[in-house]
Amino acid sequence: MRGNKEITLDLHYEKSALMDELCDLNDFDGIVRLCEELETYTHPSALIRLHLFYNAGSGYSHVAARRDNEFNSQTSGLALLNFRKAMVEVKTFAKESFSSIPSNAVMEAYYDLRNRLFTNMANELDYQGRRLEALSYYDPPIESGNVHAVMSKARCLYRLAQSVYDDGHAYYLQRESANYYQQALSRIDEFPPIQRESIESDPFYRHFLSWFKEQESLYGSDFPDINTLPGSSPETKKVKNYLRWCADNRLFINELNAVSTSEVVNHDVLSLPNITTRINTLLSFPEELSFHGHFDEMKADYCYARYLAFMGSSIPLFEEHFFNSTFEHVDTLDYEINNLKTHHLKSCFRISYSIFDKISFFLHRFFELDTVQNDHKVDFKKVWFNQGSQSLKDIFQNSENDYFKALYFISREIRQGARNTPLDKDLSYWFDPDTQRLFNIRNAMEHRAFKLVDAVCHHNVNENYNEIEEHEKELAKVRQDIKHVTKQLVTSPENKTELERQLEKLKRLEINLNKDLHEKERMSTYSVIVGVEEFELLTMKLLTLAKDALVYLSLAIHHEESQQNQGNIAIPCPIPKK
Repeated sequence: MRGNKEITLDLHYEKSALMDELCDLNDFDGIVRLCEELETYTHPSALIRLHLFYNAGSGYSHVAARRDNEFNSQTSGLALLNFRKAMVEVKTFAKESFSSIPSNAVMEAYYDLRNRLFTNMANELDYQGRRLEALSYYDPPIESGNVHAVMSKARCLYRLAQSVYDDGHAYYLQRESANYYQQALSRIDEFPPIQRESIESDPFYRHFLSWFKEQESLYGSDFPDINTLPGSSPETKKVKNYLRWCADNRLFINELNAVSTSEVVNHDVLSLPNITTRINTLLSFPEELSFHGHFDEMKADYCYARYLAFMGSSIPLFEEHFFNSTFEHVDTLDYEINNLKTHHLKSCFRISYSIFDKISFFLHRFFELDTVQNDHKVDFKKVWFNQGSQSLKDIFQNSENDYFKALYFISREIRQGARNTPLDKDLSYWFDPDTQRLFNIRNAMEHRAFKLVDAVCHHNVNENYNEIEEHEKELAKVRQDIKHVTKQLVTSPENKTELERQLEKLKRLEINLNKDLHEKERMSTYSVIVGVEEFELLTMKLLTLAKDALVYLSLAIHHEESQQNQGNIAIPCPIPKK
């Protein structure tokens, strides 16, 4: 955090206590002011930086849940941004711990803070409707014994169960939710007194558990333990390995893959519902099925990208392939890896990123958000807003569709502002720090030069930073000398010939130094260079986000259609399958 003030430990502890006090008082304006102040501080310790971001994120989250709870809550976005930054510091602290072993007290403080961070971040994602993403963050604090995470995961599962359209899936999610609620209530004494009193006085928990116990007695035998259910029998070992890899990485377009990796979830089951339309004899059958066909296309694209990721992950880093053996390759001396593995990963990355553009076009046409003539203006970041403004379109303004909200907040993280756009002026200013890197990589892949390298060896490629610095110092000195000689030409005309010769020499040197530095900048920024291991992690992250977005799109359309069909007479029309 360049330019930020270093906070003292005493002041940090004072601000942490103040944040707790303001949240207890629900002093929303005071919380926001304190969050803004915290963002101006930094500290050499990763643990303190983590705590600063955590405090700011928790403050913004408190305000978002209780006051700024509109569809496009800026405060919720800022909460998630600070939690994301805190997550970066979690990784930094872990790396630093290898070189300097922290004391037991420091490690205890770190694990407590990390568990609270994971829980609060998951809660914020749940608030944004992003429940598949939220569920993956609850497990580490639950495994560490955090009872708040147990209660929060139960709530998240309950909300997901309420919004899925398959009754069998809903039942399994409700069962998971009931199990976590029972765990949390059995540990009620571990909650702080105020929260314990709130839980005990809320009739929901007892009513839900009582209701579900009755459902279990009536229908439980129809729903065996999901982890014991058999799936389809793969034809080959390769197919079996692929399906296992997909399940373990939670990559099926299937809500149940969020709670289970058993064979029974090895299907991309989510689809679009029957869509309510007026009868129009002008439409051909293919035209009537355009939306279903488009969603199927997106699923197929995703499945292909997923398969490329699987293939890429199974290929050794340096394995050669005949596909590009038809020409001699230039050795650029930076340990570039240009084989089938890297090309599978690149293709997966491109396809995954394109899915967000396709989702925005689907929303644009399905809900008639703009005219057909404005198809070329459709953009995942802008599809939510009225043309030329930052005001939400009517369909989203007061929407109770959680999965519109989920897609909206994902679009905010796909940062696409111009290079010099200030964060507070960019609609995506609450981006995930990783997705800024994703956008830069995509831009380079499509429009510039992009290299994947062996990161370990590339790290040792000599960079002439000292030489660049010497060039810059010499250039500054030459410019000072030019000013000095130019002044002498006025004050000492008797030495005009010699001074003009010196001035000409200095100007030639200035030109050459400028050319050197310019060419260095031109060539050093020619390619975006990323290590293969890092790129594979980023690609998996993007692939997972694309999968989540497709799930949210399916649930969003089902929600809207269920609202539209209430009280209306509709003639069902089966969707043909092949």
